[in-house]
Amino acid sequence: MKNSIVVLSCLLAASGCVSSRKFTKLQSDAQELSTKLAAAEQRATELQASLTRLDERADSLSKERDSLQQANADLSKSLGAKQDELSKLNARLQSDLTAARLELTQTQGKAANLESKVTEFTAQLDQTTVKAAQLATEREQLQEANASLSKSLGSTQNELSKTVAKLSEDKRTLEARVAELSKTAEELKAKQDRELAQTKATYESLMGELKQEVSKGQVQITQMQGKLSVNVADTIFFDSGKADIKDSGRKVLERVGGILSHISDKQIRIEGHTDDVPIRGTLKERYASNWELSAARATMVARFLQEKAKVDGALLIAAGYGEYRPVAPNDTEAGRAKNRRIEIVLIDKELGRAAR
Repeated sequence: MKNSIVVLSCLLAASGCVSSRKFTKLQSDAQELSTKLAAAEQRATELQASLTRLDERADSLSKERDSLQQANADLSKSLGAKQDELSKLNARLQSDLTAARLELTQTQGKAANLESKVTEFTAQLDQTTVKAAQLATEREQLQEANASLSKSLGSTQNELSKTVAKLSEDKRTLEARVAELSKTAEELKAKQDRELAQTKATYESLMGELKQEVSKGQVQITQMQGKLSVNVADTIFFDSGKADIKDSGRKVLERVGGILSHISDKQIRIEGHTDDVPIRGTLKERYASNWELSAARATMVARFLQEKAKVDGALLIAAGYGEYRPVAPNDTEAGRAKNRRIEIVLIDKELGRAAR
């Protein structure tokens, strides 16, 4: 550039086209313009170096955080665009400078126009610098966001690990509970099997002991789902309207009691039942209703089993149901006879306690 100005100066001096004073001023203006162009070129070089360093920094940050690859890629793309823009600006500057040099050799007026273009380009470079600073700020914000995200992810992973550990502990607890319940179920099954076997043995013993009464229909013995029931017609135990046990009833109870005295794991419930014929006459002075009569008869049977047959009193329950649990219609004598009965029921102890 300086050489061009010197040559221009020499040519102007040799041609004698201008005076010495004008030539000096023209030379001074050309020198000043050359200085500004050199400063602009230096500024452009520095900005180019800055953009290069920013690009290298962007590549380094992109390798440090995989999770920000897309953001860094977009940012690198933006920087690339800016670099392309800068390259275009540099190319345009070179073109403008070339044109300015050409114009300077032709006319002094075009030097002013070139200075204006340099000023415009400088402003554009300043804008590019501002944009580069904005991009750097955005990159820092992205880094902070990534750090915050990483911290949050670490906290979430810790919570997840604690939850997994808690679920594992709960699983072990449940497995232990299942094993415990399985063992309990097996024990209960074994207990039920033993009780069923004992109930069956008791049933067979009672059937054998009372086969004569069973054959006559005076006694019914049933076994269902672990429950054993001995249904005895009241005519064997009691006279009409009375609660004292007859001799025939005592004999039956002695045989039944001999079997029941060996039972220790069942409740023995003595149930008194009547028909629906109301208590009348002088009998009403002693028993206000069939309820009292049925309860008195059940109590007498229970006392006999305890005192005479030595059945454990803690196992005995006496209950009077009156006419409220019929097994047959009360509209015929045969039906009423079935309803007047004593039932000896063997039940599970827990059920017996609930009944009391």
